[in-house]
Amino acid sequence: MKHAAVRLKPKEDGRIAAGHCWVFSNEIAEVTGDPQVGDVVEVKSSREKSLGFGFYNPNTLISVRMFTKEFREPDKTFFVDRIKDALGIRDRLFNVPYYRLVYGESDFLPGLIIDRFNGLFSIQISSAAMEKRMPFILDALHGLFSPAAIYERNESPTRELEGLPQTRSILHGVEQTADYDEEGVVFRINPFRGQKTGFYFDQRLNRIFSRRFAQGARVLDLFSNEGGFALNLAHHGAESVLAVDSSQQATLALRINSELNGLKNVSVETADVNEFMSGVASSGGTFDVVVCDPPSFTHNRKSVTAAKVAYRRLHEKIFGLLVKNGTLLTSSCSHHVYRETFEEIVNDAALRCGRTLQLLHRAGAAPDHPVLPSMPETEYLKFDAYEVR
Repeated sequence: MKHAAVRLKPKEDGRIAAGHCWVFSNEIAEVTGDPQVGDVVEVKSSREKSLGFGFYNPNTLISVRMFTKEFREPDKTFFVDRIKDALGIRDRLFNVPYYRLVYGESDFLPGLIIDRFNGLFSIQISSAAMEKRMPFILDALHGLFSPAAIYERNESPTRELEGLPQTRSILHGVEQTADYDEEGVVFRINPFRGQKTGFYFDQRLNRIFSRRFAQGARVLDLFSNEGGFALNLAHHGAESVLAVDSSQQATLALRINSELNGLKNVSVETADVNEFMSGVASSGGTFDVVVCDPPSFTHNRKSVTAAKVAYRRLHEKIFGLLVKNGTLLTSSCSHHVYRETFEEIVNDAALRCGRTLQLLHRAGAAPDHPVLPSMPETEYLKFDAYEVR
């Protein structure tokens, strides 16, 4: 069977041959066969060598999203097989069915994210090709899991780049919650209401790691969301935990989760983090441990410079609140701010404040967010633990 094809310009095939999943529009020399948005195309080198097959969109910078070396029709059977492969990995990694089940390109389903909360499933689609094949995805989930509910959380701004509307809806079942036990700390999750796809599984192992700094500590948790770090630290011996987030919905969920765990050492503030820190600094408040897990400060290369300045200023304020020999647990989920750059920013902020850092630990996302070594874009989360002198 002959497929529509995309032929690359000379010297543009190396990255794709090595396993990267994105073909950019400026790398294409010729398109043959009149493919439409979401169609499957064969990608060829400038010398007509087949590099595999991908989903086509002529209207975006990412013109082709590769999904297979050998042709496969992306029908229901295809999605069942790919989701089963992803499930097999998660079943080996986790004892309970709470995880990111499908992580886009890293699970060879580009533009598709599925989070699982036992019998509840949250779907986020960021490509026109996956949107076109939503019926196959839903059929695969029903066949594999007989889910209690499926939620569509298509509120990502990246959908606009694909010409897709932002939507949130219940595709199956009704709105309900699930209780996730994170090694002794329980979170009541509402996948239909929570931020993004409902919960941040990517920080799971980092939250558990943070417990070793809890005993007797006065903790400040910035950008606390629904209390991932705050509750883990409070549960494992912190003297007090002050959690701060600007979202009323998130802080309400944090309070509910705190009560669910019977924690009396957690207080919650709904406030702008930077304004809050300025107020604490002016009153002379200090903390033994500060957790900082902000949203992404940049979604493209153009705004990296501004993001670097924002990260530096944020950490300068943090260093003003940390006691001598305090602990900083800090994160960045901005892919375009690479790990080395992020750590340089944090160290520069420390030097400007007369502080000296010891890097104790560095990590990334939990393994339900696998990384393709040939595709740096699949690795976004940086988590570092510092002793601050």
